[in-house]
Amino acid sequence: MQSSFELVVCIASTALFDCSKSHRIWKCDGLDAYKKYQREHADQPLKPGVGFPLVQSLLQLNKVVDKPIVDIVLISRNDAVSGLRIINSIEFYKLSIERMSFTCGEEVTKYLSCWNCDLFLTTEEEQVRNVLAGGHPHSLQGIAAGLVCNIISESIPVQPVTVTVCSATSVLPNVSSWPKDQVRIVFDGDGVLFLEEPQSTDLKQPNQQSETISLAKGPMQTFALKLQNVRRALGENNEWRIRTFLVTSSSGANTIRLINTLKEWGVDLDETHILSGLNKTPFLRVIDPAIFFDNSNEHSEAFLQFIPAVHIPSSRQTSRASIDDVVLTRSRHNTKSSTFNEDDFDESKSC
Repeated sequence: MQSSFELVVCIASTALFDCSKSHRIWKCDGLDAYKKYQREHADQPLKPGVGFPLVQSLLQLNKVVDKPIVDIVLISRNDAVSGLRIINSIEFYKLSIERMSFTCGEEVTKYLSCWNCDLFLTTEEEQVRNVLAGGHPHSLQGIAAGLVCNIISESIPVQPVTVTVCSATSVLPNVSSWPKDQVRIVFDGDGVLFLEEPQSTDLKQPNQQSETISLAKGPMQTFALKLQNVRRALGENNEWRIRTFLVTSSSGANTIRLINTLKEWGVDLDETHILSGLNKTPFLRVIDPAIFFDNSNEHSEAFLQFIPAVHIPSSRQTSRASIDDVVLTRSRHNTKSSTFNEDDFDESKSC
């Protein structure tokens, strides 16, 4: 059945909320202790996670049109009872999320096509790679996916009543002059909008012929087009509510080829910043985005203090611990005592 929404975002519970404390309990004390903790704290709202500002601001768009144009689906490996804390947190922050999947340890990505998912955000790199590879045997072709980056938990403001476009920049005062209810989304270039290409002499010194050769489509190209559909659905008077940016460290020598490629695809970005190796952080702090889709790790430590970011992994596998990896088996983790002291767990860390 064809979705009636212009954009469907499926997001893992650990990408939407800060689940680092309960994750450490699971890692250190085992599954039974984790489930006991979640059920005993079902009425205690979770803190917003890195994906919270994007979800909050996208849902706000539905309030300016006659029909919902964006759908958010909550995805979790929790069982439904342990997931009550997540559901209660959704209600606490007044997020209009009605669709959910609780898989009790089963792999969640096989259900993405059932939800007509356009974008999947998770804290598990293996899931992202599976989706970007197209999935097998399940069809995941055309679904964008990104790995939500860790960020200081205190840096995301909690605003349970007033729905605004949140920022992760509480470390320094926010002097943003952007419109209050605008969703700003930033894309990196290589590996995000465009497929990464090996550096060569021809690319560093392009000629007129190479400038006419389009760059290959990257993992977020389709999602960028979907955002334009949302924009059109908002109507001419509300198009300003979504603003898109390209902030890339790519060499300025390829600017013409880059612009020609975007034109051919029909991707109309509001702002394009070709940094040719400069640090992205100052630009990102000025933009103050709801989310930044990034491919490189070069400046991660700098901008992750201020900017909610999603990493699009390259072909190189990196070791990254899962936060949402609540696999309901005893073989991977020995169950320890279910008695623990909350002060022993650092909410800013993830195992």
